[in-house]
Amino acid sequence: MNIGFQGIEASNSEEAAKIFANKLNIKNANFIPLTTSQNVADKLKENEIDFGVFAMKNKLGGEVVETKNALNGNEEIFQKIDTLILKVHHSVFKKSKDVKEQDLKIIASHIQALLQTKNFRKTHFPSLQEMEVEDTAIAAKYLAEGKLNSDVAVVCKKEAGLMFGLDLMYENIEDDKENLTEFGIFVRKE
Repeated sequence: MNIGFQGIEASNSEEAAKIFANKLNIKNANFIPLTTSQNVADKLKENEIDFGVFAMKNKLGGEVVETKNALNGNEEIFQKIDTLILKVHHSVFKKSKDVKEQDLKIIASHIQALLQTKNFRKTHFPSLQEMEVEDTAIAAKYLAEGKLNSDVAVVCKKEAGLMFGLDLMYENIEDDKENLTEFGIFVRKE
């Protein structure tokens, strides 16, 4: 059974997909990283995946517009079979220990993570410009691979930053310690 999810390995959506697989007793699940909600919807529509996992809404960031747009017009095709609430934590990473905090100019992440960490960033990084990327974990990957300059910090799940060998600056930076995100798992209607 193929379960497609927004994001890449070490993303919150991957964690949600694994919880759904366990909760729904889906054996031998293959977890397919699809980066965006639109990609998940497209692959589900084309029957290339059996299940699609989407972030639906967040306590701080509100409705996930990317998901709303991807699901729009597919109400006749898709059926939500379950939901779960996941407590989401964010961390800030820089490229390496050699990069000084005062040399940072930009902070990059998914729009939802930026919304969920607005107050923290206003206090700790008031002069950094925001840069939106497709996923929190992909921001970490881009920084590690040099696709983002070393003057960029990223907001992502702690596991993602560590997996890509980045330097942890701050953890648990969400503005509300009860930072809850609702995820939904969808199938095609038969």
